[in-house]
Amino acid sequence: MSEQVASSREDFQTALRTQQERVVAALTAAETIDATPIVRDDETLSCEEYVTLVYELHHVDLPELQAAGLIEFDRREDIVSRGARFDEGRPRLKYGHDR
Repeated sequence: MSEQVASSREDFQTALRTQQERVVAALTAAETIDATPIVRDDETLSCEEYVTLVYELHHVDLPELQAAGLIEFDRREDIVSRGARFDEGRPRLKYGHDR
């Protein structure tokens, strides 16, 4: 496997694994955010990886955060906002909560 492909795969795994934490961090800075994956500038993803990330975000990560009361996810508007338990749930994610 080439170095660039390996790096892309690592970027994908990191982005996939940390979406919940990234969503919560983004909502700390803003009242609402778009329901799109949060990818750092230094991360490189293939088109297929990005599509997988979108799917996981919409069908796994955001529903889990919503079920925990941390966020509200408006599927029609494709917007995420803070949930009723946002402030109490942030520390759990900040310190490495795993699904």
